[in-house]
Amino acid sequence: MTRDAYMDDTLLFERASAWVARLEAPDCTSIEREAFEDWLAEHPSHVSAWAQAETLHQRSAGLSGDPWLRTAATRAARVPVRRWLPSVAAAAGVCLAVGIGWMVFTDGNPTPLIYANASHQPQVRTLADGSVATLDAGTTLSARFGWRKRELELERGRMQLQVAASSRALRVQAGGSSIRDIGTTFQVERLTDGRVEVALLEGAVEVTSGSAQHTLAPGQQLQVSPSGRIQPGPQLSTTAAAEAWPEGRLVFDATPLSTVVERMNRYGSTPLVIADPDIADLAVSGTFRAGDAHELLSALELGWSIAGQPRKDGALELRRTY
Repeated sequence: MTRDAYMDDTLLFERASAWVARLEAPDCTSIEREAFEDWLAEHPSHVSAWAQAETLHQRSAGLSGDPWLRTAATRAARVPVRRWLPSVAAAAGVCLAVGIGWMVFTDGNPTPLIYANASHQPQVRTLADGSVATLDAGTTLSARFGWRKRELELERGRMQLQVAASSRALRVQAGGSSIRDIGTTFQVERLTDGRVEVALLEGAVEVTSGSAQHTLAPGQQLQVSPSGRIQPGPQLSTTAAAEAWPEGRLVFDATPLSTVVERMNRYGSTPLVIADPDIADLAVSGTFRAGDAHELLSALELGWSIAGQPRKDGALELRRTY
């Protein structure tokens, strides 16, 4: 690394650190937060510098280095000067230490909030931190919000998340994948076969799986395989596909039939079942009304010679007609 490059990285880190400190300030204005989001979106290096500065900030605020806790412990162990205050001083020191320790512990283990959509259509939920989540049908989301961090876990299904601006980065866990985000809009889907798909509409997110890491820019998407491998997907030529499902439409572009069936089944009462494994990876393209299995079946029969045969339990088995 040249000296100029080193100085550039140093100045960038100092700028990112200044943003961390400013966003923590109680008098930080909405205009400043908007300026921060603009700065963050200027270049991917800004996102990396912010992540490093914010991580250092979080670690420095950890339990082992908490100045309040050290002060409380010192005061509790200090020999009292006045004979008539020993019990009061010791009790106050212990209470302070226990109180701060409890704050740190509960922040590390905040009470989970469960957001579940058991209906057959997308639902919009406002999370405790002000972020707005659009939960697809059959989606379950677990949220933990503390005074130092924001963590979500997508247990199943799909969601779109508009992240509320904060000095605390938001992290989404989906299977073995972790998505780190600050003030952006993105979608995450957890499929039943273990795959995780991430699509970014605006801002920037960092996806981590094991030792692999990938930063998405607006319009990009990727897939994380069950083995943990990150596979960048094609550039989103249009946001229509990403914006369709919250409005009740499903857009497929060379999507495996198994994924098409899984997504369609979230919305209807008549489940589709692939009875022939040879057609599971068949690439399907088209736009369909969410929950309209018959519209999908008509297209499959016309374009791919696949028909649905009724079963006694009410499901429809998909098989080739020749």
